[in-house]
Amino acid sequence: VPVAEPVAAPAPPARRGAGMRAAWSVVRARPAARLGVAAVAVGHLVMVAVMAMTPVHLREYHALDEVLPVVGLVLSLHIAGMYALAPVVGWLADRFGRRPVILGGIGTLLAACAVAGTAGHHTPRLTLGLILLGLGWSATMVAGSTLLSESVPDAVRPSAQGLSDLLMGLAGALAGALSGFVMQLAGYPVLTLLAAVAVAPLLALALRPVPVGAPDRED
Repeated sequence: VPVAEPVAAPAPPARRGAGMRAAWSVVRARPAARLGVAAVAVGHLVMVAVMAMTPVHLREYHALDEVLPVVGLVLSLHIAGMYALAPVVGWLADRFGRRPVILGGIGTLLAACAVAGTAGHHTPRLTLGLILLGLGWSATMVAGSTLLSESVPDAVRPSAQGLSDLLMGLAGALAGALSGFVMQLAGYPVLTLLAAVAVAPLLALALRPVPVGAPDRED
């Protein structure tokens, strides 16, 4: 009697990554992950709010044939501040820790709001404020993203990064939508003041001590 060959059991399906809901639960439970997400979102909100209305502000005291080159120069230097020193920011985050670099980014964003908001019609001072704005964004973005990535388990990491990107995009969209109304009603100095106020919750979160035994990692 022929003996039937044993049929191999089907291989178990590959384990899929956690979804957005699981990522939200993990991030909410880990102080370092919360700080990382907040640093990315708030830094982006402040940057977009101030940067978006800077060309409008420049148009108020430059002739039409002058404003385009000035806007191009100011925003080019702002973008250089955002990206040119990103490798240095990453090195600082590795050398001194994620939280200190986030705090440095917060301080730089506050300085940017103060310099840009009090620049008046002084274009070089406004340019300096926009460069500082880019540097502050870079610090919160690089250190915040790194802190988030290393503070969650591997299975949740892609979804947690997606959650961070979603919140960052929503924060930028909100800032872009509201900054025009603030500019129209109250002007550029008030806009920069409100942007600085928006940093306060992030500062409180960054200064909050991490509980002993908290389920996260923070260098």
